[in-house]
Amino acid sequence: MEEKTLKWLDIADLKILKQIIIISDRQNGEYELGQVIYTRPLTTEYNLKKQEEEDKTTTPIERLLQEYPRQKNYPNDRIDEIIFDSIRKTFPKSILRHDTIFFNVDEEKISLLKNKNVVKSAIYFSPEFSGIVNVFNYVGKTFKAPRIGINIYSYFKSDLLEGRIFYANYGVTEETVLEKLNTVTFE
Repeated sequence: MEEKTLKWLDIADLKILKQIIIISDRQNGEYELGQVIYTRPLTTEYNLKKQEEEDKTTTPIERLLQEYPRQKNYPNDRIDEIIFDSIRKTFPKSILRHDTIFFNVDEEKISLLKNKNVVKSAIYFSPEFSGIVNVFNYVGKTFKAPRIGINIYSYFKSDLLEGRIFYANYGVTEETVLEKLNTVTFE
């Protein structure tokens, strides 16, 4: 047995771990193709939601045995939605799981999740204009359209993932949401 010492990370190193599990729907059923993994720093704005009801109705032991914090109580903002939606456009049955990186041993989670085959991919971000009323308001303007390199971690080599590119759309009026991409670290 290996003994470890549990130590809180420094406040600047506290993170929320996001795992997008890519699910393929094939004729023989659904299966996991791979995972896209990224982290976001824990901040006062990007923080776990209060779980007052769960805290009032459960004991500390029950919380240890159940999923706690609950998935619904993890932070999720517009940039998370845009990233997740880009994967779901191609693989609509994909799911999102959250976890915390609060302790030194939590950092091992990322290493274990990454201990798979790596498929290089990318997400292309671009504005979406379908909701605009007057197209002439945008003539001659420029828009940010970043390309972010990502890794897909998979147990096997899949033709469905090779060369896969994902397209993320943001509303033309919400271009400032791209500033939050600076807080995203793709593993």
